[in-house]
Amino acid sequence: MIDQITGIDFPFFQSQVQNIFGLPDESGPFAQAYLRVCDLTEYADALGHVVDYEGNPWHHKIYCNWVICDPLKRAFKFLVERGLAGELRTFDGCFNIRRSKGGGIMSMHSWGLAVDFNAGANGYGESPTISPDFVSCFAESGFEWGGLWSTPDGMHFQLPWIKVRSGALAPVPWVA
Repeated sequence: MIDQITGIDFPFFQSQVQNIFGLPDESGPFAQAYLRVCDLTEYADALGHVVDYEGNPWHHKIYCNWVICDPLKRAFKFLVERGLAGELRTFDGCFNIRRSKGGGIMSMHSWGLAVDFNAGANGYGESPTISPDFVSCFAESGFEWGGLWSTPDGMHFQLPWIKVRSGALAPVPWVA
């Protein structure tokens, strides 16, 4: 299905990201074309307890690829509506140009297409502690959860999928 707003077929896959967005960079054409601040302050009352990865108060804004802003807003809306906002303790990052932890490919964070939450309790390769209800808020908004991977990354949610999955926590294609 082609999303009328973005012109991107959803779902799109990790293997397609460079063809869709080009090479990531911090200040050149990529950043100017794709990176935005996603403002989530409408949920600030429910998320006032959340801190950033350094322990500072989080200001409810995420510097990300514009493509994930609406899905993020939907996921946060679900968290608040379903009484799950208390499970979100830390926002641990989105845009960071780097290689993936598990291999030589570029991380989806390099394009601002992934977000990390509650990293201290959901380390790479560890058993995730995020609740299935929390994960569902993101899966229903189009995000694949790293906790489903062969080497779990329970803090990680990304809009590009690695593969089509089935089951209760499998992502559902984003529809604007």
